[in-house]
Amino acid sequence: MRNIWKRVVAVALSLALCLSFAGCYDENKTWAARQGDDQLPIGGYIYYLYSAYMEAANKVGTDTSVLDSEIEGQDATQWIKDLAMKYLKAYYYVGDKFEEYGLEITEEDQQQVESTTNNVWSYYQTTMEPMGISRASFEQTYSLYGTKLQKLMAAMYGEGGELALEDGAIEEYYCGAYTNYEYFYASLSTTNDEGESVSLSDEEKTALKEQLDEYVDKINKGDMTLSEAADDYAKDSGNESSYMGPMAVKSDNLSSEVFDGLNSVDEDEATVVETNTGYLVLRKLSIKDYYDENVAGNEEQLSSLLSEMKGKEFNDYVLEQASSVEGIELNQAAIDSIKVTSLVSDSNRNGTSSEESAESSSAEESSNSESSASSEASSDQETTSSESTSSEG
Repeated sequence: MRNIWKRVVAVALSLALCLSFAGCYDENKTWAARQGDDQLPIGGYIYYLYSAYMEAANKVGTDTSVLDSEIEGQDATQWIKDLAMKYLKAYYYVGDKFEEYGLEITEEDQQQVESTTNNVWSYYQTTMEPMGISRASFEQTYSLYGTKLQKLMAAMYGEGGELALEDGAIEEYYCGAYTNYEYFYASLSTTNDEGESVSLSDEEKTALKEQLDEYVDKINKGDMTLSEAADDYAKDSGNESSYMGPMAVKSDNLSSEVFDGLNSVDEDEATVVETNTGYLVLRKLSIKDYYDENVAGNEEQLSSLLSEMKGKEFNDYVLEQASSVEGIELNQAAIDSIKVTSLVSDSNRNGTSSEESAESSSAEESSNSESSASSEASSDQETTSSESTSSEG
């Protein structure tokens, strides 16, 4: 009898300890899905759910609660859960196709994965960790997935791929979307003896415009290069040369003044345009020459261009094709235990979509793009290289 009583006490103590640790540690709740040896941790699913929530927020006005909304005619919570599941299936679709195409994560790729995680996680850690998204889960579902997606896209759109592009398609896109030019800047202000910035008088402004028009005339006649004109102006004004170029910039990123000015001249011709703060002497150059000399053969830039050209289309294709992926074992109990409401905070409760805000932002961006030659030069140089697309889930 004493032994039986001891066993009863032992069981009771065991149950008490189990309850004290949040209702017993359930190992089955640590993963969300698996296919063969590829197991997606529950933190990966939470990341996809959070990504879907933020996507929903982009479709809801700033004065409306996301979860109180309908999105595309569907209850927001269900829409978010459905999109998260599409992301989860896309994870496995990319893995399957990655293997099918015989692709591998090289040592260099792994270094890039870790670098991406280091850079991005430091920004999102305080938001994601309380949700249950660990660094390892984030790396698996964001950094590693993104690298695989990029390599898979190159393979599928490359020669012999099921989405193979026609020969010359990337060059055609680049030459249509980008503009190659060079320029120098002349300010509409000067510095007085007290070191203060003073606007040019109307007479000084007129004289400056005439001087720049003379440069343009000489450049277009072949008597002077734009670089030489920039040097001559710098010497005359007592400043350093502000010459910049050649540079290839996506036409959509040009200020309206620069865009209109370059479109008003033929290749190799120069013109003068006025901005809020000065004049720009521009010369339009051959975009094909720039492509041949700086882009063709550069795998990194070509990969970035492919992402820019086909990134959204490919992401949509992956989500569509992922619905047919087989062999995924879902841990429904773990998935159901994660509530969309757990992702909501005071800072993200309402949507982020606002037409008024978008128009205001666009106007501010347009104003900033012409505020100074130095800032425009910096912006132009940053956009000279094609922007890569980081895809989430």
